[in-house]
Amino acid sequence: MLIWSLLILVFALYFLSNTFRYYVKYGLYLLFLTVISTVTVFWVILTCRPKSTENSRFANWALVKLKYFYGWEFEIHGKEYLMKDEPCVVLINHQSGLDLIGLMEIWNWRYHCAVVGKRSLMYFGMFGLATYLCDTIFLDRFDRAKAVQQMNAVVDQIQSKKLKVFVFPEGTRNHEGSMLPFKKGAFHIAVQSQVPIIPVVFSSYKSMYSKKNKIFKGGKIVITCLPPVSTSGLSKDNIPELLESVRNSMIETYNRTSDVKDKSE
Repeated sequence: MLIWSLLILVFALYFLSNTFRYYVKYGLYLLFLTVISTVTVFWVILTCRPKSTENSRFANWALVKLKYFYGWEFEIHGKEYLMKDEPCVVLINHQSGLDLIGLMEIWNWRYHCAVVGKRSLMYFGMFGLATYLCDTIFLDRFDRAKAVQQMNAVVDQIQSKKLKVFVFPEGTRNHEGSMLPFKKGAFHIAVQSQVPIIPVVFSSYKSMYSKKNKIFKGGKIVITCLPPVSTSGLSKDNIPELLESVRNSMIETYNRTSDVKDKSE
């Protein structure tokens, strides 16, 4: 009888409380990530595969399926810019840990895709180990000298491996709308490698997901892949102007594709 009472209470809270529903859905997301990461790790071990971007194929498939569980719909424009076996630096605005679901919509493990992430992610249990085995590029944000060395290593590999390097240039999640100032690291990588930058903009989540207001529901996200921005002939002296131009184009696209009530100055 106690079990049935608890179940009834849980169901009642789920349908009556936005806060309770938010934590249940986000908790399930973290559980899904753990399961997906565990399967990825054991699959790599059992097949004796080395660390490689190709190890992300199961995570790619599984994370794409999560959109159906959460009632999320993705409308994608310009995806053809990413569907070429050519090296580039892909910049994406960062709103939440849920960005992984949308990222997988434009991900193709056959084209040697790698994400740049903070080094501390390596220590997030199975998730950290899985990201390591999928050849994630980790940067030490608290040691500038090491970070520069790590970025130089990316430059050395980006052409030889035809890497598509995915970067969140804001450096951290932004829950407040619009975009935070961009860091220069991704632009240094692109200019030194002389590869194009492809800006990718996720429209605002606010009408369907808000950490502050404890909202987590279904809805539509517009993903816009903008035309490649050439870095041919550019040097480090051109980076501030390049950064400003790319950021402005991404903010304009964000405002245009987001709900009116979600737009920010």
